[in-house]
Amino acid sequence: MFLRRALSLFLIGIGIGSPWLVRDWLAARSQGAVVGGGMAGEPAWVKRWQNRFRHEKGGGAVSPALGLEHGEATVSGKGDERQPYLFASETKRIMEGFLGGGVGSERGGLKRWFPSGDGPPATPRSRAIVEEVIRRLGDELASTGLKPGDPLFLRVFKEESELEVWMKPASEPHYVLFKVHRLVAAAGRSGPKLREGDGQAPEGFYTFGPEALRPETRHHLGIDLGYPNAYDRQRGRTGSDLLIHGGSLAGGSYALPPAAMDEVYALADAAFRAGEEEVAVHLFPFRLVDARMDKVCSNPSRWTDEWVNLKEGYDFFENVRLPPGIGLDGDRYEFFIASGEN
Repeated sequence: MFLRRALSLFLIGIGIGSPWLVRDWLAARSQGAVVGGGMAGEPAWVKRWQNRFRHEKGGGAVSPALGLEHGEATVSGKGDERQPYLFASETKRIMEGFLGGGVGSERGGLKRWFPSGDGPPATPRSRAIVEEVIRRLGDELASTGLKPGDPLFLRVFKEESELEVWMKPASEPHYVLFKVHRLVAAAGRSGPKLREGDGQAPEGFYTFGPEALRPETRHHLGIDLGYPNAYDRQRGRTGSDLLIHGGSLAGGSYALPPAAMDEVYALADAAFRAGEEEVAVHLFPFRLVDARMDKVCSNPSRWTDEWVNLKEGYDFFENVRLPPGIGLDGDRYEFFIASGEN
């Protein structure tokens, strides 16, 4: 036991997590959550939502006190109680995908909402931009152990007007943050897009393939987000031609300065040409940290329940630095280790 703990501390000290220490810690967290009905230091919004997220008798609908309408998304729990993502139990399940058995071997991989094409579309202008950007970024990528063509992952935060570029080095088991770009603007307010022409930018979990690259648009390059996805379609949400693009803002999209869009577009193009089939992009209303969620859940709105479900995917990546596989479990997103990631 002493040698195991000593080796664990050494591995953590050099930046490598010890699997058995992680397993023991997660088991302890999970046991505390089950036995005590809550844990010391547990965010207040967890307890509040555990107490308030319940079915009405006989109807199965969420209490009107939450400000939710019948038929809107809810977060599934066990029995009659509905509750948000609990770190211990969910992360233990996630980590088991890495530590042997569990989710990674039971799922079919990332749910695709885009068919993959033969390669990224290109024009002479877009090819020239991509080649120039890749040359310019070469040294900057190399300084962080990255290279053009490494797997790419994007996160967008509407309220903070930020787009994060994450990439996965060949020598690392997880993604690293390469750069954060400031958005020119994001269409609409916090809350998902509901219908064509409402001026809202989407929120949720999307993937795009090489055919989503737009070398010719009325903007300065673009990437189609693939809205609506399966989750949106299930709710009857409509919209089309919603992009991350360069230049000025158009309704329902996320706009970057042209130079920043050049970089995002070029890295996506390089990833596809290196063999990647799709890129995940996660769109959030704001950073779903516990402190912010505590404030949100203390005064629930129409979208609070949906944001709690988004937080599951947010926490998944924050905990393991790998984009989750995305599926649907009834009327909510579910998350699992994507095929090939464990």
